[in-house]
Amino acid sequence: MHCLQRPFVVFLLLFGFGAAQCLSQESETGTTPNNDDIRRAYIGELQEVRFVGCTLTKAEQLVGVIQSRASELSFTRQLSRYYLTNLYRNPATPRVVLERLDSVQREVRNELRYYNQRTAESDSSELLAYLNQNGFHTATVTYDFGYDSASKKNVLTFAIDEGKRATIDTVIYLGLEPLVPEVYSSLTNYFTPKNTPYSEHAFEQDSRSMLDVMKNNGYYKARTVRTVVGSDLSRTHDTIVVLFDVGNRYRIGHIEFFENANGYPTVNESIRQSQLEFSVGEWYSAEKIQKTRANLLSLGTFDVASIDTVVYDPNRPDVPRSTDSTLSLRVFTKNVKVYDVGFDVMMYQTAIDNYLNFGIGATALYRNTFHGAQATAVTAQYVIQDVSSLLQGRPIQTEALAAVTETWPYIGKVFGQRAGLSIRGLYSLRRLIDPFRLESAGLKGILPVSLDTYTYFTGYELSLGLERQVPVDYASSLDEALSNAQNRDDTLAVYQTIQQFAALDSYLQSTGNFLTGIFPGVSIRGDHRDNPVNPQKGTFSNIAFEVGVGAGKFLRMQFYNTAYAKVQDRMVLATKVKLGHIQLFDQNNLYVPIERQFFSGGSSSIRSYQSRALHSPVSGVFRDSSTGEIREDYYTSNLVGSGTLLELGVELRWTFARPDDVNDTWASFIERSGITFFCDIGNSFNRLATPLYGTFTWDEFFTGSAVAAGLGYRFDTPVGPFRVDYATSVYDPLRTDGRFIFNGRQGVMNFSNWQLSIGLGHAF
Repeated sequence: MHCLQRPFVVFLLLFGFGAAQCLSQESETGTTPNNDDIRRAYIGELQEVRFVGCTLTKAEQLVGVIQSRASELSFTRQLSRYYLTNLYRNPATPRVVLERLDSVQREVRNELRYYNQRTAESDSSELLAYLNQNGFHTATVTYDFGYDSASKKNVLTFAIDEGKRATIDTVIYLGLEPLVPEVYSSLTNYFTPKNTPYSEHAFEQDSRSMLDVMKNNGYYKARTVRTVVGSDLSRTHDTIVVLFDVGNRYRIGHIEFFENANGYPTVNESIRQSQLEFSVGEWYSAEKIQKTRANLLSLGTFDVASIDTVVYDPNRPDVPRSTDSTLSLRVFTKNVKVYDVGFDVMMYQTAIDNYLNFGIGATALYRNTFHGAQATAVTAQYVIQDVSSLLQGRPIQTEALAAVTETWPYIGKVFGQRAGLSIRGLYSLRRLIDPFRLESAGLKGILPVSLDTYTYFTGYELSLGLERQVPVDYASSLDEALSNAQNRDDTLAVYQTIQQFAALDSYLQSTGNFLTGIFPGVSIRGDHRDNPVNPQKGTFSNIAFEVGVGAGKFLRMQFYNTAYAKVQDRMVLATKVKLGHIQLFDQNNLYVPIERQFFSGGSSSIRSYQSRALHSPVSGVFRDSSTGEIREDYYTSNLVGSGTLLELGVELRWTFARPDDVNDTWASFIERSGITFFCDIGNSFNRLATPLYGTFTWDEFFTGSAVAAGLGYRFDTPVGPFRVDYATSVYDPLRTDGRFIFNGRQGVMNFSNWQLSIGLGHAF
């Protein structure tokens, strides 16, 4: 046999990988084991757990019942184990290599699991109990541990014979006689039907639901006393007897409030009282108690809110005692600190559009301003908008902003639903694209109303905005832009770009009105995500309408929907649909405030294009008057949006598992990381410019939409995943040739054909 030199061994360690698994015992000594040690190397190691024979019960269910676990071998252990086994066969293998391989095995020995007969016996008993709880009363479980030559693993096998599953023949509910008829009839919805397959968990869930009905209808002390299950001789038909103690039915006889001000101003009792979902004289309801507690905490002025029955106090004879039919309740609250002042470096994303902004800001917050749980916030910020533009070599847009916001978390009920109120006054100065700047001042009121969570739509908002926008030094900015024009087409492009500013300046000059826009709006949302920051399942929908009156007259409509589904452990499929349209009331007046226009392209849009750089080739781009070629620059792309938008998206998100063979810092970093494969489809249409708006046709959705695909990296943070995406256009409607990526396009893999973007939070 040829001698193995060290460079060759190192090459194998770095690039080779084997799947060979040997039987032996882990070497725990510091010396190099001999060949006999290798042959004994993993005797007793548990490398796989199997369940055979079960047909109605899934292996995934049974894994959670037992304690026996197979070894979780990392790449490091598998690689070192392979070479530890094979290199010992070569006597010329350098000793230092053998010692290092053995050391690696010992360093990650915490990954190994070993067969234990007592644990296997206990697992068999637990499996049998689980099967019995699910109706398999005649089931048998046996186990065997041995080496499987086919898979080359040590396997612990549980052989299961489920037998015939029992069905529920009769259910007898005792103790329900004191219930009033209307409550008893509500319970019948949870009575277990005859011939239902027996499941202890499902039956207990139905019993808990019955108790909830009773406790929400005055039966404060209702409880289950005993449940007895009996089987016939064949053990395939079960009879269940449930004994309830429903107790007396209670009304609320008295409510008192106790506030621990904690050294801060008190909250008016009338405000606390308005949060109650129950009143004196009503039947006790556990559900209403929980809703009231949630209402109190939602005010933002309490860190503790509890509701309990009042224990009789002889020192307080004025407080009525609970009786056999009435309850006295105490509502306790503890106040939080009323003020907060902070200076922050901010990184956040805008709602719906999800543009990533970065900046600095200072905020002063005072809670319970007028003793009614109001909150007053004063904010000053300087922000770079859409940070991705920096990576794309595009001129950045900035905004300096000062705002005062007054929030009433609760002002009353609208059609029986809780409503709040927020009023915000602001001043901002935005540098859009040199030399164009926009000065804005406004006042906006929002009335959010919550709806029941069991309905698809969970809330809506009514809004009214009053705005004044003024283009700063409009005339001189126009002169500067025109002075840089090289020809007629350049001059035309300047006028097309500043049409919005021209309309705004003309309105201010001709009318003398102080306000440039009044914007009433309504939006309705449905949020059923399991997590608003990093959802694994559920849906989110938003439908919004806004009317513009003033310098621009229009109706803006937008629909947005996302859905999430867990494909498998650590893998989520997400989809997006976004539609928008602006209907102008006056076709000769194209003014729409820039923040209400539609743009496409960017880190949360079509990711193969720079931010705001994608427009329909038919109704969305400016063309040279003589050649017909597209004439777009950063002026037109960033300042002239569109009136119609379509975007579709799909993402497959995969998060890495936590490794066992690295230290906690790296393990945590890897566990919070993930990759994403995505596809974006869409474009913006109906450019808000004289030659383009109104030329849109429905077939543009198919012929003018770009198709982007790519992959990205995600790192989970407390405020949402930080992401980096890399995408290219599979279909690019703005190209004259090579529109499809594999149809004659030059340099498909060149950087020029790909787009890098960053964001905070998922793209949707």
